Amino acid sequence: MEFYVPMTDVEFSQRKLEEYAKFEKIINWGRQDPIRFSEEFYGVKLIDYQKWCFMQTWDKPFALWLCSRGAGKTTLAAVYLQTKMLLIPNYNVFVSTNSLAQSIDCFKKIEDLALQRIPSFKTVTDIFAEEVERSANSETGFLHDPAGHSFKLYNDSSLLTLSTNLNAIRGKRGSVYYDETSWQTRESMATTEHFADVDSSFGLGVNKVRYNEPTQMPLQLLYASSAGDVTFPFYEKYVAFAKKMFLGDRNYFVCDLNANTVVDFSTVDGEKIKSHLTKAQIDKAVEEDPELADRELFNKFRTGAGQNAVVKMDVIVRNSEVRIPLLYNDTGKKKFIFCYDPARNYDGSILSIYQIMESKEIGYWLRVENVISMIDSESKNKTPLPMPQQLDIIKENMIKYNGERSAEWENIEFYVDSGAGGGGISAICDQLMDDWYDKQGNKHRGIIDPEHKQYETARKKYANAMPIVHLIDPQGYKKIIYDALQKMALLNLIKFTDYDKKDYLTLLNLKTNEFEEYSLSYDEKLALLNIELMKIETSYMCRYDTPNGGVQYELAKDKKAMHDDKAYTLAMGAYALAKLRRTDLLELKTKKRSYTDVPSCISTIEF
Repeated sequence: MEFYVPMTDVEFSQRKLEEYAKFEKIINWGRQDPIRFSEEFYGVKLIDYQKWCFMQTWDKPFALWLCSRGAGKTTLAAVYLQTKMLLIPNYNVFVSTNSLAQSIDCFKKIEDLALQRIPSFKTVTDIFAEEVERSANSETGFLHDPAGHSFKLYNDSSLLTLSTNLNAIRGKRGSVYYDETSWQTRESMATTEHFADVDSSFGLGVNKVRYNEPTQMPLQLLYASSAGDVTFPFYEKYVAFAKKMFLGDRNYFVCDLNANTVVDFSTVDGEKIKSHLTKAQIDKAVEEDPELADRELFNKFRTGAGQNAVVKMDVIVRNSEVRIPLLYNDTGKKKFIFCYDPARNYDGSILSIYQIMESKEIGYWLRVENVISMIDSESKNKTPLPMPQQLDIIKENMIKYNGERSAEWENIEFYVDSGAGGGGISAICDQLMDDWYDKQGNKHRGIIDPEHKQYETARKKYANAMPIVHLIDPQGYKKIIYDALQKMALLNLIKFTDYDKKDYLTLLNLKTNEFEEYSLSYDEKLALLNIELMKIETSYMCRYDTPNGGVQYELAKDKKAMHDDKAYTLAMGAYALAKLRRTDLLELKTKKRSYTDVPSCISTIEF
C-alpha cells in the first residue's frame, strides 16, 4: 500500500524553481518572437501584413498605423496589446480616443477575443482570460465602469480606457494606444502623451521617451487611425514619424495600409485568403463619394479649406457626439426646424431637420437630427427625384416630426430656398398651401409664408394654411445665413452626430450604467451617413473677398465638383437659430416686471 508523503520544503522549493525556470524560458522566447507566441498560446492567426506591422512596432517608443477601412486595425491592436501585457510585467496601457464610447469598442474587442466570443477566430485559447484577475465585481475580471473600462493581469499589467475629461486623466504613467485618433485634438493628445514621460516639445515627434524601464522595451505611444484632416496632430505625427524612420531612427515606425494592400496582399503564411474588402466594394465607394473613399480607403488626408473656411473641421469635431438620430417626434412635444434646398436637375435636393434645444445656461441651440437626400437611386447620374415625390417625402416627415396628439404643425418651422432654379416656390410651397390628405386618408392643413410677396393675394384664399413657412432668397440672404452659421458654430450652439460607419453605436445605458451596442436601422444609418457628408461639405465652405469689396461663399477652389446643398441647409438652420435667439433676447430685455407674482408682506405685529 502506498502512502502520501508530503514534499519537504527543499523538494517543494525545487519544484517551484523548475516551474519558474520553465515559465521564464517561455516568456523570454515570447519576447523574442511575439508573433509565434500569440499563435501558439492564443491560437490567433494574423494576416501577413498584420504580422509585419506587429513586429516592426514591438520595440519602438513611437509607432503609427495609418489603416484603411477593412485592414483589421482593431483586431491587430487587440492581439498586440494582449501579447505585450502578458509578456511584460507591470506594463500599463491606456486607450485614448475622441470619445469614451470609441475606446469601449477597442476594449470590447480585447475582451471578446480573450473570452472566445469572436466566431471567426475558431482556435482561440483561454490562456489570456485565465491570466486576468477576477474580482467580486466581475467574474471575468473585465470591469465595465462607465468612467473607464479596465482589467488587470496577475503580472500587474493593466489596461484602462480613458475618458475625455482631461482633468480626470492627468498624471498617469504608462503606454498609450490612440485608437481612431485622426480627429483627436492637440490638447487631449498633449495631456496623454505625458503618460510616457514625453518631452514637452514632443509635438512633432522630434524627442525621445525618458523611461526607467529596460531599454529593450520602452514605454510606447502608438497611434492608429484612418486618414483625417491635415490640420489635426495625427497628420503631423504621420509626416514627422515617417521622416524619422526613413532617416534610420530606430525609435520610430510608420505603416500605411490602404485598401489596395488589403485586397492584393491578404495572405496567411503566404497563402491567399479572402480579404475583408473586394474590388467591387472599393469601386462602389469611389462612385458614391470619392472624397470619403480617398480618406477611408486610400489613406489620403483631406486638406480642408484653410484660413478661408467658414467653419473649420476642429469646431465640427468638437461639437460631434455619438447618439441615435431622431427620425420622428417621440414625445409629441419636441420642436423642429425643417430646412429644404430643392433641386431637380443638377444639384442635390436636401431636407435637413434640426431639433430646437433650450437650456437655462445658454438659451436656444440646435441638434442635427436628420439629413434626407432626395436622390433618384435608379437614375444613371443620381439626379434628384421628381418634384411630386419630393413633396410626398416632405409631407411624410412633417407628420412624423410634428408628432402624435399635437396640434397641426405646432412643432415645426419650415425654411425653404426660394431660388427660381430649384422650384421651391412653384413645385413645393404652392402645392403645400391647400389642405391635403395623407395615405391613411387623414386631412391636414396647408402651410404658407404669410410675409413673402409671392403670396400677397394667396393669404386670403388659403386662410386655413398655417403660417410656418419662411422663404429664403439665396441672392439676398446667402451672406447673412453663412455669417450666422459661422457665429453659431463658433459658439458651440450646433451639435452633430459622430458615426464610424458601423452597423451599431456603443451607448451608455443609464438604467444599468453599462455601455451597450445599439443596432442601427437602415434609415438611422442613412441619416448618420448624410450628417457625416454635411460635416465634410461644411468644412469645405469658404468665405472669399471679391474685388469690389464684397464677399462670396462657395466651396474651396479644389472642390468645385462637390455639392454644397447639405452645407447650405445647415446655414439656413443656423440663420433660423440666430433669429430665435435674437427674439428670445429681445423678449428678455423688454419683459416688464409683474407685480402679481410678488409675495405678500403681511406684518405679524399688531397695533
